[in-house]
This record gives sequence, C-alpha cells and structure tokens, in this order.
Amino acid sequence: MRTPRLAAVLLLLGATPLGATDYHIDPTPYFATPAQEASDLAALQADVAAFAPPAPLTPANLLGYLRHAEALLARSQRHAAYLHLRAALDIDDHAASDARSSAGSASDAVVDQVRATLRRFDDAGFRAAVKAEPGLARYAYVRERAIRNQAHALPREGQDVLDALSDTAGEALWTTYQKTRRATRYGLVHTAHGDLDVAKDAVRLAADPDRNVRRQAWRQREAADDGLAETYAAILIGVVRLNDREATLQHFADAPEAAYVSRQFDKNDVHATVAAVEAQADVLKDYQRLRAAQAGKALGVDDVHSWDMTVPPPGVTPPTFDLARLRDTIPAALAPLGDDYVRHFRDLLDPSTHRTDLAAAQGHRVNDSFSIAAPGVPAGLFLGTWTPTVHAASVVAHEGGHAIHSQLMNEHGVSPFYNHGPSWMHEGIAILNEMLFYEYLYRHAPDAATKAWYLQAQLDEMTFEIFTSAEEARLEEAIYDGVRAGTIRSAGDLDTLTLATTSRFEIWPGIDPELAHAWIGKRLMYEDPLYLVNYLYAGLLATRMFDMAMNDPADFRRRYAALMAEGFDAPPATLLRTFFGRDVPPAELVRADMALLRRKTDALRRLYPR
Repeated sequence: MRTPRLAAVLLLLGATPLGATDYHIDPTPYFATPAQEASDLAALQADVAAFAPPAPLTPANLLGYLRHAEALLARSQRHAAYLHLRAALDIDDHAASDARSSAGSASDAVVDQVRATLRRFDDAGFRAAVKAEPGLARYAYVRERAIRNQAHALPREGQDVLDALSDTAGEALWTTYQKTRRATRYGLVHTAHGDLDVAKDAVRLAADPDRNVRRQAWRQREAADDGLAETYAAILIGVVRLNDREATLQHFADAPEAAYVSRQFDKNDVHATVAAVEAQADVLKDYQRLRAAQAGKALGVDDVHSWDMTVPPPGVTPPTFDLARLRDTIPAALAPLGDDYVRHFRDLLDPSTHRTDLAAAQGHRVNDSFSIAAPGVPAGLFLGTWTPTVHAASVVAHEGGHAIHSQLMNEHGVSPFYNHGPSWMHEGIAILNEMLFYEYLYRHAPDAATKAWYLQAQLDEMTFEIFTSAEEARLEEAIYDGVRAGTIRSAGDLDTLTLATTSRFEIWPGIDPELAHAWIGKRLMYEDPLYLVNYLYAGLLATRMFDMAMNDPADFRRRYAALMAEGFDAPPATLLRTFFGRDVPPAELVRADMALLRRKTDALRRLYPR
C-alpha cells in the first residue's frame, strides 16, 4: 500500500510499536511444509513444460485444454502466495523470492501458450466453436486480450530469458533501495523528554508541541535523504533504464506505454485525466490553505510549514488502536458494504483463524503490508510491523479489502484467468474501505474537535489518492522521458523536476523547497515501476463509490456485491458500465469527486472554531 509522505514518515520510519503478541498466518492450508511446496513446484514446472495444445483442436478438446490451464494457474497462484509470505517474513530469503519468480514464470508460460492457441481461431472460427461447445464462451475475453497483445508477444524462450533477467535485476535494485533506507541514520533530537531518534521516534517528534523540535526532526530527515540523494538517484535511474529496455524488447515505444497497455490504460486518456485533475488543483490548494490557517491559529504562528501539520489540534488526543479495537471498529465501519462482507472481514481479523500476520518488531520482515490469496485457500493479510495508529488501522482496512475481494471471487468460482484484473480497479475497491473507515470515525466522534480531526484524515486520504496520484503519474512519466532524453542524470535533475511538477498541484513545495526530495520516498517507483498511475483512477472510482454508498446505501450494496463476485471477465469499461448502469468517463468522475471534496472541505470549515 502507498502512503502519503507525512503518513509514511509516521508509519514507516519508526512509529512506536504496539506491545502485543505477534500473530502469524498458518501456511499449512497452502502447503504442509516447505519441502512439500518445493516438491510440488518442481512437479508444477514439469506439468507446465508438458502442457500443449490438443490435437486435433476440436471445440471439446479446446474446452478441456482451457480447464487444464485453469488448474495449472490455480496451482501457480497458490505457490506465489505461499512464497510471497515466506519472502516477506525474511527479507534475505532470496531462495523464496527466486522460487516465487519461478512460480510466476510458470503461470506466464501457461497464459502465453493459451493466448497463442486462441489466436489460431479467427472471429468466425471461435463463434463456431462456442456454438458447438457453449462452455467456451467463458474464455472469450481471454481470446480478446490475446489478440490485443499479439504485437508484443515474444517467443516463449525469449520471454523466459527476459523475465529471469529483469526480475533478478529489478529485485536487486529494490532490495538495495530498502537496505539503503534502513541503514540511513537520521540522528537524535533533544526534547523535553530526552533525546529521541528521528527514525524510531518519528511519531513522538512529529507530534511534539515544541515547534523547534518538529522543525529540527523534519530538517534532519530531509538532510539525511539529501546526503544519500545520489545513491537513490542511481537506483531510480537504473530502474528506469531496466524497464525501458525491457519494454523496447517487447516492441513498445517505452516503459510507460508498456505499463499502460498491460494495465489496460490508453496513454492519451491518462494524460487527459491527469490534466483534468490538475485543472481542479484549487480544490486541493483551498483545502491545504484551510488546514494551514487553522494550524497557524492553533500554534500562534503566521509562517506555517508542512511539518506543523502533524501536531494534533488542541483538545484532541489521537486514539490508540489496539487489536481488540481494530477488530471491532473496521467491520463496523464497513457496514455499508453489507452483512456478508462484514462477516468475512471479522473472520479475517479473528486471531483464531490464523489469517493475519503481524509483529510488533520488524526484525527481518519486509517493510510492507499486503494480502495473499489463491484459489481454494482462505485469503490472508500481512502487516510488516504493526503500530497502534489511526493510519495503520486504515492500512488494515485497505489491504484487508484486497483479501476479502479475492476471497469472494474464490467463493463465487471466478476463473484463475479472471481473478486478477486491472490494478486500479483492485485499488479502488480497497481505497473505498479506508474512506468508509474514516467516515465511521468522523460520524461517531464525541466532539467537534475530534470530528474535525477525523474529517481531516478522510480528506487527506481522498485528496491524496486523486491529486497526489495525478501529480505522481505526471512526475514518474516525466522521469522516464527525461532519462531517455538524457536530461535526468542526477539527484539535482530529479529535484528540479519534482518541484516543478508538485508545485502545479499543491502549496507546500513553494513553502518548503526541501520537498524537492519527495521522489526519494516514493517507494513504488523502485518496487513496482509505473504503478502509481493506478491510484489516480482508483481514487476517482473509490471516491465516487463512497458518495454512492452514502447517498443510496441499499442500491450501492446490490451493485457492490455483484462487482465483488464477478471477477474481471470483460474490459474495464464494460465492468464499470455494468456497475454504474451506464458509461461514466473519467472526466465525469473528476467533476463528481470535486463536488464531494468541496462539500467535505466546507463541512470541515464549519467545524473549525471561529
């Protein structure tokens, strides 16, 4: 999960962990032992190697072949989930990471062969095959995507080599980034409570009432990143060059085009959607100015900075979310999604089900949170390090949303061909949970000051997902363009580009120019390149769904239950047309979401003391 810059500081750089018993996912529903998994993976690879189109390729034989492919994909997904968990438990478990890549390659080999087989049928031939064997209609969208991707398909042997090299190089760059972050020393800050570590004590420092303490901690963090900026630049530029080279080998113009096509975006539509959000930047700036003015009143200062925004307002004590409160609050907040959904979420968080993995101390665990799921196995939730904060609880709502979505698709028999769709649709479904979580806290707050604090958190989430995502989409593509053109060669070049981009959307870069280093903390640029644009579309979709859930809960629950169960067996536009009942282009989502953000900002303005 991606986090806002300030929230990422609080959550990832050292929030005080919860003193609680660790919980662990039971891996035995996947495989009884690591040895059994390794043996089964070897058997899977042999089965995939032997997998071949039937001869003769009759409709009946084709149907059996496609069902066999689904069984292989289900097995591969089970290995990938199990190995993802193992690799997450130990950042140095390279064997698990390599095995996970092998499971992914097996899955890719099956999909590539199926696509090549389905391309042997022209439109008339496939229609005739479906008429003779109606069960083939289930795979029409598999064929559609096969034809669409044909121009970028490499021979299987070449794709295997490319995958192996790019996966290894990409994993090495990502690991280098993570270890550089962990090894960074941010120093100590003297406070009324003693000397505190800028990393380990980030939450306490960010909330310290002494403005000098907050400023020093913020500046030390920025200075430490500045000292390593050229190292981060070398890593990021290496990631860009690797992905650009891989894209051109697959006959794309560049890595952004390859990423957009694979995620079912149109490049021109992305640019138009980013421009539509940028044209509404005053909505974000109005909210940020409102927050800054209120912070200035509370602090008695005129020159408010970004590091002043993390101080709890007078009269508000940020709540602590122990595990018992977490298990009660999140399901209650998700009530608009229906009783069945809530029941599934309670089961996910119930320690007796052994489906959630969390620890108070990070140790060798990866610094990440995610869901794991595979056909035939209850979905699980992994939290790298648990912290008892509101934002950490929102991460549970988000990543748990991914887990429940996968669980519901599995229970409704969604094909392994269709249980992974466009990333932005997955993310939109998960982000909705966060918005509902904050809405519940806002509506149940005991007083105006606390209500304002929760509404701020919700608006931070909504504006971050829409505006920061548009900003990041523009920035990341510009980085790729600049590296390719030779204008991005150093950390200074990245700083200049970052400030020029972010200043078009928000107020803080003009106040705190050190935010030029923001590109360093955008971990998805290193871990999952060109993924950030997904959050733009996800944020637009989630905000619209939230508004629907608030205005007509019964109608929304009906639509949402169908969306959860159907999988991704059609193009995104078709799925959204089914959900909304009509075509809803991104520009319309932008207009509707801006209206909601203005209403929410006005509500916050009324809550603030005069």
